[in-house]
Amino acid sequence: MLRRAVALTAGAVLVWTGGAVALAPVAHAGTVTPTVHCSLPAGQGEATGPQQMSVDLSPAVVDPGGKVHAKVTLGPSPATSGLSLSDVPTTPSIDFAMSGGATGTVTVTGPQINLDIPSGKPIEIPPYEGDFIIPASAKGPISFTPVRNLTRTKVLGSTYETPCDVISGGGSIGTVTAEGTAGLPATLTAPTTAVRPSTAVALTGSLWTAGATPVPSLCAADGGGCDTGKFVSGTLAISSSGELTGSAVLAAAGAVADGSYLVKVSDGTKEATASLTVKAYVPGGPRTIALSRPGAPLGSVIKVTGSNYFQDRWINTVALDASGATLDDTAVYVKSTADGTFSADFTVSDPAIAAIQVDEGNDPATVLTTPFAVTDASATLSAGAAKVKPGGTITLSGGDWPTGTTPAAALCAADGSACDSARISGSTLRINADGTLAGTVTVAGSTPRAVYALQVTAGGAQALTPLTVAPTFVVLTPSAGPKGTAVTVLGQGFAKVATVSIVGLRADGSQTSDPVRTKVVGLDGAFSQTFTVNATDTVAIRVREVLVNPRTETAAFTVQDGTVPAGPSFALSPSEGPLGTVVQVTGRGFAPVATVSVTGRTADGKQTSDSYVTRVIGLDGTFALNFTVRDPATRAIRACEVLVNGKIVQQSFTLS
Repeated sequence: MLRRAVALTAGAVLVWTGGAVALAPVAHAGTVTPTVHCSLPAGQGEATGPQQMSVDLSPAVVDPGGKVHAKVTLGPSPATSGLSLSDVPTTPSIDFAMSGGATGTVTVTGPQINLDIPSGKPIEIPPYEGDFIIPASAKGPISFTPVRNLTRTKVLGSTYETPCDVISGGGSIGTVTAEGTAGLPATLTAPTTAVRPSTAVALTGSLWTAGATPVPSLCAADGGGCDTGKFVSGTLAISSSGELTGSAVLAAAGAVADGSYLVKVSDGTKEATASLTVKAYVPGGPRTIALSRPGAPLGSVIKVTGSNYFQDRWINTVALDASGATLDDTAVYVKSTADGTFSADFTVSDPAIAAIQVDEGNDPATVLTTPFAVTDASATLSAGAAKVKPGGTITLSGGDWPTGTTPAAALCAADGSACDSARISGSTLRINADGTLAGTVTVAGSTPRAVYALQVTAGGAQALTPLTVAPTFVVLTPSAGPKGTAVTVLGQGFAKVATVSIVGLRADGSQTSDPVRTKVVGLDGAFSQTFTVNATDTVAIRVREVLVNPRTETAAFTVQDGTVPAGPSFALSPSEGPLGTVVQVTGRGFAPVATVSVTGRTADGKQTSDSYVTRVIGLDGTFALNFTVRDPATRAIRACEVLVNGKIVQQSFTLS
């Protein structure tokens, strides 16, 4: 976790309001390291020691009864945990005693976070922010001294509090002045380092007219020649407490020259200025260009990218034939960005293309050329396990597809005839810049059980791959291997909580000498079991429910020469899809008879709002379950053993 010290803000800024000149109040921040005494919950005892506390308070001046915003950064606590815990819902807060212009105690409470708590190590809360209200009777400078921080954690359905009281070595972390703000000058803070044209300039301030509309302009260093046109867009806003936040985007380099300026903001009643230095990007090396593909079929759209160009310049991209002549109809024009790069979508529209040429602003001295080949379309297609339930989703992959085209899917008869796009109810297929095909297709729920050919077309390319649609099926991982291979048998669509038996079969349909394996089907109709193939005459593995009129499914297995390969420990199928996708989650190598919990994860590792799914791991260390992705923030799926120091594995999931 991060620790950071909050330092006092740099010197005051000159501001103008109604023609008068005044010093803007500085933001108030400070750091103390008192000794705190923590009372641990659930009879874990007590802990005493130093803890750093850094707090930033804003605005510097607030109306009596007004709102103050606090940014809080705490160092490691002397409190520790006897267990390693993951994703513990935790809500932090801190109390301040007021003195001077007001008395009493105020509390800053941060948002609930999911916290990983290591065993035996100091607990550290990430930085957080919150607001509090000063008394309506407050007047003049108010000093704030930390007196206690408190965390509330939720573990196993109960909420536990851990208070840490300051017992010595404390002190004020800053002051805020309670004063009517209507007649005070506004403040404005701009970046102190140089900014580039065409970029967003962050601006902040306080004591502005609440709810007014801020308008930025760029002025000469002496305050003259102010021009609102030097900013082309922005997100500036003034809050109900008079706080200015947001940014304003500078015009392009051709409109804003390098130099020293004043940025001015006006809200119709107040205005303030701050110094601003503008300096356009200067290339740090020779120009370079690159193609997303060195060759592609006709109709493809490739990416042409470059770096080390002057910013905001027209970049001209055009094809050449084998003799070096320009193919004018292929030309594409884009502008370089504020960091000297560019990206152009170039359509492969002429079979005579032999190279691609780039120049900056028609300057012959900037011409760069790279070879390119127009290739034949030879797209490939794969459907992974090639089995899916009616209404189910399966992941597709492939290569050598024409980029810039939109793929479409249809379900055909096994020989590739009678293709019907209506049997595909959903698709997230896409073709990446390198010509690879990715995404999922969802088979219509009314599709009859059969072996089909799945067809994908894009531009002039087309490919087929076998696909079995069945309400009940088994998938073997791997489906071939040497004697001794441990095969993960994954079943879908079986009777809930029924027992299934798993056996090897010979070519004549008789059972092999390998021992029978059994498994109880989950409530979602799925199961996973490991079956070790030792019989060299095995040609298939059969799964049968131990019921009257049982379902029976068979999958082929090929015994090969060689050594036993290592199997995957954690897998998702599919690994991408739209909201509502039911993902088959399987694992091996977990603790037998332990419970595994499967959850969705956001980009920063937090648990999503989707309900977790649990399953008891089999005696062979495997599990299988279905997890439905409903939270749009999902970026991964994680499996955790519900044990002290239990195994945690995670794989990414792509929403499409």
